[in-house]
Amino acid sequence: MRLQLCCLLHAAAAARSGFLNREKYAAVDTERAVADAGGAAVKVGAPQHAQAVLHRTEPRAPSIIHDRKRHAWRLWDEGFHAESVDGVAWKPTRLDVKGYVFEDPGRRERKRRYKAFANGEALSSSDGLRFTRAKDGRAPSSIRSAFYDSRRRSYVAYAELGNATVRYESEAWQGPYASKLLHDAPAVVIPYYSIYIGIMDACRFAWSSDALEWTVLAGGIIEECHTPLNPLRDPATGELRVYAFDGQTNSSLTLYRFHADGFAGLRSPSSTIITSRVLPCKGRAPVVTAAITGSLRVAVHDERGDLVHGRSLEDALPMLLDAVDEEVQWKGVSDKIPDRCILKFEVKDATLYSFGWISRARDRRRKRVYRERRRVAKAEARGLFRLFVSLSLTTLSCLVVRVASLRFCAFFRRDRVKRIQSV
Repeated sequence: MRLQLCCLLHAAAAARSGFLNREKYAAVDTERAVADAGGAAVKVGAPQHAQAVLHRTEPRAPSIIHDRKRHAWRLWDEGFHAESVDGVAWKPTRLDVKGYVFEDPGRRERKRRYKAFANGEALSSSDGLRFTRAKDGRAPSSIRSAFYDSRRRSYVAYAELGNATVRYESEAWQGPYASKLLHDAPAVVIPYYSIYIGIMDACRFAWSSDALEWTVLAGGIIEECHTPLNPLRDPATGELRVYAFDGQTNSSLTLYRFHADGFAGLRSPSSTIITSRVLPCKGRAPVVTAAITGSLRVAVHDERGDLVHGRSLEDALPMLLDAVDEEVQWKGVSDKIPDRCILKFEVKDATLYSFGWISRARDRRRKRVYRERRRVAKAEARGLFRLFVSLSLTTLSCLVVRVASLRFCAFFRRDRVKRIQSV
């Protein structure tokens, strides 16, 4: 019972951490999310911006996370730790740990939230700075990525071995770890909504439904990209971040920015219908993340395939701009969305990256942010109104003074003319 409770707490924490949200689906997931892509084709995303952030003489593979509690980006490398507000400018500090560090979201691991694999030993820390070794802890070496997998209820780590990848797995973070040799598999892996995504050399993306069998996506190769790190999501903008080195030696750690969830998606230049599988809608309107040049509309059908009244494509309000977790809207009166439903996306000159539902806690956060933005907007509107009134009154006062001065001058001018004429 205690173990089950701990697993549930882990799963709940994982569901809050962005990529681990099981209620969202990647558009390339043909196993759990998409039943029929129509005429849409898989399009691998390209970075929208690249920027060098650290200069190194040897491309070692550091670990980078976004710490939600500290509201900062954190980096661990061989012998030092660094923090950054924007993920670009870093402030380094010395650190004794030389290994791979990752964050454990589980509540039962609150005092050991940061885990590290260093020199074959398992370590833990509450702040990511002071690490202690686990008793009889044994961990794999040369780790490229690691995380707690809430689906398998185990800790997973990946390492490179020549041209192959070694996958390590254990129910306890301190081990022992069982290993499995994988071919044509990435060493940089993260859970990503309903699937797993990985990054190969040259920043080639791959995806998998079980993290064992991988599909490498064609295209999207960045020639200067070497030794990529885990993808990260910017909580402020939603954009996908990938840190990688731009050379084998004398290289720089470069930040590549992608569209939100934009490692790959389903794109169609003309009007195409993408049909989802039967999904647990739970009576909620879906959210969509997409790059839109033309338009995107969504219809809702029940699990039998019957159209829900008021939720058709014709009733849907079209999305005309890029969307990040944007909720679908319909006009007029609509029937309630069923607990299980099928979504149909009309994609016209757009790329669908992800869709699904966000947690109610996140809904509340979004509403709170919306209310705060409304307060700020109202305050700005009041300030602009007061500025307008002040400028108007100032202008009016200047006009009154100017007219009065002109009349005063004209009066004295006429009086002087009269005196001259009288003489």
